[in-house]
Amino acid sequence: MIAFSSANQTTGLPPLRTLGGLAYTQDGDEVNNMSLQFFFDVFRNGRPQFWMLITILMIGVKPVLGQEGQGGQGVSVQPGIAARSAVLMNPATGEILFAKEPHLRLPPASTTKVLTALVALEHLDPNTRLSVSPQAASVSPSRVGLRAGEAAATQDLLYGLLLKSGNDAAETLAEGAGGSIYGFSELMNAKAGQIGARDSHFMNPHGLPNDEHYSTAYDLALIFRQAMNHPMFADIVRTRSAALRIESGQGSFDDWRMVPVLNHNRLLASYEGARGGKTGFTLKARRCFVGEVDRGGVRLIVAILNSPNSGTLWQDARTLLDYGFARYGLAPPPPMPSESLPVLVRQTPAVVPTVARVAAKPPVAKSVVSTRSVVSTKPVAPFTRAKITVRNNTIAQKTIVTTKPAVSRTGKAPAVAATKSVTGKAAAKAEKREVTKVARVDPAIKPNQRAVKPRS
Repeated sequence: MIAFSSANQTTGLPPLRTLGGLAYTQDGDEVNNMSLQFFFDVFRNGRPQFWMLITILMIGVKPVLGQEGQGGQGVSVQPGIAARSAVLMNPATGEILFAKEPHLRLPPASTTKVLTALVALEHLDPNTRLSVSPQAASVSPSRVGLRAGEAAATQDLLYGLLLKSGNDAAETLAEGAGGSIYGFSELMNAKAGQIGARDSHFMNPHGLPNDEHYSTAYDLALIFRQAMNHPMFADIVRTRSAALRIESGQGSFDDWRMVPVLNHNRLLASYEGARGGKTGFTLKARRCFVGEVDRGGVRLIVAILNSPNSGTLWQDARTLLDYGFARYGLAPPPPMPSESLPVLVRQTPAVVPTVARVAAKPPVAKSVVSTRSVVSTKPVAPFTRAKITVRNNTIAQKTIVTTKPAVSRTGKAPAVAATKSVTGKAAAKAEKREVTKVARVDPAIKPNQRAVKPRS
């Protein structure tokens, strides 16, 4: 309990004092805090053991809480994925291990066919022969290739529905189970509500674009979990290839053809423990997938909607499954995306012009050094070799300078440095024949005049 008192009122407890003085309320009244006074009394009465016990308990509980938050296996950071919506579920417990926009309503494309197969299995006998209508035979791709008037068993149509993702097989099953596309969609919505997929609404059995046809990643996971409880569905989605028997529907019973179909689920051949799944794609829905994997007795369902492309779809699926199994110690955690590092671009080093100063050699025995220059205004090669002539123990050096002499008003010309920048092979040659690029300019010497040999 906290009691308030002003400076003019008398209470049983003195005003609360702090390091800065008396404590006051917002109205300027002095504060008596009985709770704080109680704690002060505990320490005064010699009960610090109570606080030591609390401290020890907190130190022991903190690592446990941290481990709980990491799923018990040191996995604390959730992976990043490219898909717009995704869910990772443990179907045995219903626990959601990962969720990104799980209840965002999006077009599910052909993952719709999971619910189509589930409803068809509940309303049709697998051996029942169904005829293909002209409407079903002319539906937009993808198709198994059924022709109007042909017939096929329900089981064969289910293989064509879930492996080839045939829209013609979907409409044939829908007409056989619901009497029409609209009647079958009513059955689909009723079943979805029964499962608990309350953020989904279906208008057709194949998932072709419709503004009123949508689902969520969470709902797809629920629907797939329910479908995997049906033995025939689970057997079909783990099959990699099959051949469908399609009867002509006219003439004798022996008039039939075989249509091969392949499973589009890449995880079946590339991910350990994959039990099956269903892919989907439209321009609006982008890449979608829902499937299940079993490893070490732990089953996980992954549902992905609106992944940018096929590569990101399968990478997202593997990343989420690795993350989930790592929580149970059944897989190493997926690598987390690292921060992008700056890219170092190696550039060709620019050739720095070489400016050299050549001074007269110091006097040596029996040798006299004399240096004069000839300046030419005509263009010459960027690099020329200094010509040195030795006559009678005298060294005369000529240096060609490519700059135009500039004469000052005083009659003396400043030193001029001629620099040239070269690249490639010329640079390599230049390094071999490095010459003088600084020379004195004598204004009295005319262009193209030869140097006079100094007398010994």
